Amino acid sequence: MMSTRQNALKASDVALCGLVCLAGVAVTFLVLILFVRSEQRTVNVAFQLEVDERFSRLQRRFNTQVLKLDVVRRFFINADDVTEKEFLGFVTPLVGEDEAYSWVSRILEKDLQAFRAKALRNGTSDFSYHEINPDTGERVPLTRRPEHWILLYLLKRDDVKIIPGMDVLARPGRQALMSKARETRQIVVSQPLKMTNGQSGIFFVAPVFQELSGVPLSDDNLQGFVVSTVRLASLMEQGIPLPSLQRLNVTLSLIDTQHQGENIYQSSAPAAPSALYAQRLLKVADQNYLIRFRPSSTFLVANSYTLSISLIIVFGSGLTLLLTLMVYLLITQRARALSLVDERTQDLRLLNITDHLTGVYNRRYFEELMERLLIEANVQYRPLSLIMFDVDHFKQINDRWGHQCGDNVLKSLCARIRSATRKTDLLCRTGGEEFALICPDTELNNTRLLAEKLRALISTLPFDEVGQVTCSFGVATWIPSESFDAFIRRADSAMYRAKASGRDQVQLADMEQIG
Repeated sequence: MMSTRQNALKASDVALCGLVCLAGVAVTFLVLILFVRSEQRTVNVAFQLEVDERFSRLQRRFNTQVLKLDVVRRFFINADDVTEKEFLGFVTPLVGEDEAYSWVSRILEKDLQAFRAKALRNGTSDFSYHEINPDTGERVPLTRRPEHWILLYLLKRDDVKIIPGMDVLARPGRQALMSKARETRQIVVSQPLKMTNGQSGIFFVAPVFQELSGVPLSDDNLQGFVVSTVRLASLMEQGIPLPSLQRLNVTLSLIDTQHQGENIYQSSAPAAPSALYAQRLLKVADQNYLIRFRPSSTFLVANSYTLSISLIIVFGSGLTLLLTLMVYLLITQRARALSLVDERTQDLRLLNITDHLTGVYNRRYFEELMERLLIEANVQYRPLSLIMFDVDHFKQINDRWGHQCGDNVLKSLCARIRSATRKTDLLCRTGGEEFALICPDTELNNTRLLAEKLRALISTLPFDEVGQVTCSFGVATWIPSESFDAFIRRADSAMYRAKASGRDQVQLADMEQIG
């Protein structure tokens, strides 16, 4: 009987040990499942954050190239005759590493000799008409054509020497790109082309048209092209820290029928086997790009949780305290990941809607605001007014005092405007020195009085370093059923009428322009 009881106790001990072991294994297995899923979500969040940050950088980089080219295009449109000195003085602050800017003039065959003489008088040295044979790459004399596209000015950072006077029409890739810009009258972006230094680059082309007297009606008044080039690898990598470059594998491809799925850029970090993947659509001028992101081995190693799994398997079954601690760590890790997502999402949202220099809303957000406010005004029958204004002679401020001083003027100007307007009034920077003030629930007369107040506030108080600065204002109030473009066009026309009438004044939009 005693032997039977001892055997029964031993059996109960074994059973208890088995139950504890099974419970420990079950709890450990449950914790292991929860931990793996949480870490997978955390790694996925970290990957998405890395992708969002990289895409935001690339988007700003591409858009900055377009904006800089548009600034130079406006410079040529607003200038009667640009000398080489003026070109270099205006463009030099814009040119970064691996970038080049050039001016290509449209010249008729009969005007070649006179154009060369004028170029030499304006300071262009070593000017020689020639073109590049597309087959041999050698310089050859000009071919007779009704018109020529002559490279006149060029500013670049490398040591490759280009003699002014080259006819771009002889190079098929350049000719097709510029012809497209001429036909669409918009900025266009090339597929990767060979740059003068032999590397692959992206060409941004902006046509310049001017209304000139004495030009036949059949002529489209094309004056030439502003061209900027940048090395593709530099465009995709410049300004990105090396650790960030090593964490992601990035490929860039064009979205069109001819190059569907063909990669035009491949980052140096190879993709590691992983289910993590993301893609983003990038629209630049007339070109659509698809950017694909995959993690590299560096990213996976930095976010690996293999050791944690091993620790859970080894110690989790016998240590309840460790089990409790691991559950606590999982909860806190998840909370930290969600908090990081919210924080980074807010930061990215702020970067996307504000102008980096002045801190006011940017043009993209201006258009979003206007579309939303126009819908509200139409549905709720509420007035909506808009003030468009532009700093007078801002180019002279930059030329005389420097671009840093010009930037300080823009920042001070925005600070004054904000101090004199309501919290509901929304200040946006729509261009280099152009701004828009959205005034919800405001009639035309009150908006005009506000514009006069702002004009006096700006012109009467001198700015540091530059003294007096003035602005020209255009005021418009939305009319029901009026389109967004028509509304903006009326306010913009009023502003330019203020500039044409002597500047430093407020003009009201014409009602006849509606529609």
